[in-house]
Amino acid sequence: RQYLVTTGHIRSPQIDAQEKREITSHPQVNMVKRRQSSFVYFAAFAAALLLNNDLVTASKARVGPAISPDIDFSVSSPSEPKWISKCSQLAPCCSILCSLAPLPTILQVARKKSTGNLPLLPYSSMVANGFIWMLYGFLQDLPSVWSANMVGAILGVYYFKEFKSYCPVGSSNLPGTARQHKLIVSWIIFANLFVVFNMSKTKAADIIGKEAVFMYVVLFASPLAALKDVIETKSAVSIPLPFTIASTLNCSLWSIVGLLKLNDFNIYFPCMLGLGCAVLQLCLKGIYDDGISDGRAGDSHQEMSKV
Repeated sequence: RQYLVTTGHIRSPQIDAQEKREITSHPQVNMVKRRQSSFVYFAAFAAALLLNNDLVTASKARVGPAISPDIDFSVSSPSEPKWISKCSQLAPCCSILCSLAPLPTILQVARKKSTGNLPLLPYSSMVANGFIWMLYGFLQDLPSVWSANMVGAILGVYYFKEFKSYCPVGSSNLPGTARQHKLIVSWIIFANLFVVFNMSKTKAADIIGKEAVFMYVVLFASPLAALKDVIETKSAVSIPLPFTIASTLNCSLWSIVGLLKLNDFNIYFPCMLGLGCAVLQLCLKGIYDDGISDGRAGDSHQEMSKV
């Protein structure tokens, strides 16, 4: 046996155990394990926060006056149709699904270690949009709004960080540079915090609500920043399909909830505009698909026409 181990025909248990310890203690392996655990815990927290309405109601009954009576923790009311109640239950969960939609694109960027022609604008606007809507939900006492957008803001920070890690230094087609995106998002966060802490609740909600309408449209129209490239290359590879599908479903549900349940212009109006942007992106994706990724789509199209 010693001869076979020495000549390499068999491996000793000590060597196998040592290599196993080296692999499991590798920094990249530990990083992947930590990320997987974080996503599991985060998803469990989000699901418990949005779906366990009985626990929230019981806590409200125990605490009593400590919770403001103006905050409506209920998802539906007996007088509204059941289909509206279902939409109001699905809308916050769909918002989280929409926030998770860019994850396959970010994982693909990490595998290729390159961002290609993808813009950074969807992820930077996702951070700012989630933070603004979270503040609006707090000011309007809408737990379903602030909880779902808190998840979106946290995931947006993760996407922004991962994209920036593989973005070429000095790249200016994001549009702009990554440093400019970071600076603008930081200013938006600090400006909104200034409004919240230095104005009345009603006035702050009105200002942030109008700003949220604008940011919501920017978030769902941001993939159209690559519209010129899509038309020139006859390829819609720069439009992320998972994010666009989730956006269509998310905007549809929140349009119904904002119009028929909450009657809040700041919610249903941008959602209807976002729905139009998402449908347009789906049309572009259906027309051009991923095309030819090597940039020779026009030449190949002419060659096929000749054939």
